[in-house]
Amino acid sequence: MDPEAVRRTLEPTASAADISGSTPYDSFVISGVRLEAAEHGRVLCSFVVTPRIASPQGYLLSGVTATLADQLGSAVFFSSGVGTSGVSLEISVSYVDTAAVGIGACWVQNGS
Repeated sequence: MDPEAVRRTLEPTASAADISGSTPYDSFVISGVRLEAAEHGRVLCSFVVTPRIASPQGYLLSGVTATLADQLGSAVFFSSGVGTSGVSLEISVSYVDTAAVGIGACWVQNGS
């Protein structure tokens, strides 16, 4: 596992070209995500909901959540030592509650 490779894909300064297979929207969403820990097949990230990724009502946009699931899922591939992540064919997200602007969030992504 190369934690530095995982970190590079999640750095706030990463451009769309730095994030394998991504778009400018992906780098916009990933900006501000901090990699707290990475181990084989698992990443732990944190971020604070900001107005740029929130609805006019002040809640985290559901599309941002799906993008985070996709991009952080790719980070799990890198943490497992796989050099590329492929393409997401299906993403299923269960929403437990809303996340408001200013709220810190933690994201654990495990490979399965």
